[in-house]
Amino acid sequence: MSDPDSFLRAITADPDDDTARLVFADWLADHGDPDRGEFIRLSVELARRDPDDDAREARRSALFARRADLFKRHNQRWLEPFLPFAREAKFDRGFVSELEVAADVFLAHGADWLALAPIRRVRFTTFRVWDAATRGYAWNAEEFLTSPLLSRLELIDLERTRLTAADVAVLARHPDLSGLRELGLGWNEIGTDGAIALAGMAQLAGLESLTLVGNGIADAGARAIAQSPHLGGLKELWIDRNPIRKRTWTLLELRFDTALRG
Repeated sequence: MSDPDSFLRAITADPDDDTARLVFADWLADHGDPDRGEFIRLSVELARRDPDDDAREARRSALFARRADLFKRHNQRWLEPFLPFAREAKFDRGFVSELEVAADVFLAHGADWLALAPIRRVRFTTFRVWDAATRGYAWNAEEFLTSPLLSRLELIDLERTRLTAADVAVLARHPDLSGLRELGLGWNEIGTDGAIALAGMAQLAGLESLTLVGNGIADAGARAIAQSPHLGGLKELWIDRNPIRKRTWTLLELRFDTALRG
């Protein structure tokens, strides 16, 4: 690899592997951007914490201070393509990893962002978009919920976006959510029908965390979740603040044991 785009393709193709990040850091140091390269190297080293390595632990405060200094001097340049949707806390191992953005903005710019950084976690703030023809707000759920861009994410947070059962039915048509590990649907309006649709989604077989708090899910929806053949990998299930009776809650406890929260 001999140009930034080649390195970025390798990094975004395998976000868990640090090798391409470190090679890119060396390349940056040799091609006029040593501070960016150092920032990446420091971030990777800090992420590889070994509490049993006393020598490394002793120098962590110095590494944090140096990384903070580099970020203070260059953050505007490094964050510019992602502003105002990313902040310092959204960096992981030297690259932007999280965004908070409206669905229509992600549809417009997500492909470019995903080519620049290994972004895997996105909180979507709204589906509402301004319709100039009607001079009002309209939904933009279908185009977004079937977008191939979602296949690149391990966390999709749709809390308080007024998601309905019909929207969940659209999401159920998505061809590939195999990389998804966390799905946040708290405080929406998916109801029992939406819970039943979720329970039938084979695309969620890799899911580890599911939030369904405050969705008006009654017993039939909770039973579907408890009996789903696709949700056995859950390590966290947040489903309180729903009208679920004690007998049905017991079914959830039997299925999910300590993974059931709330």
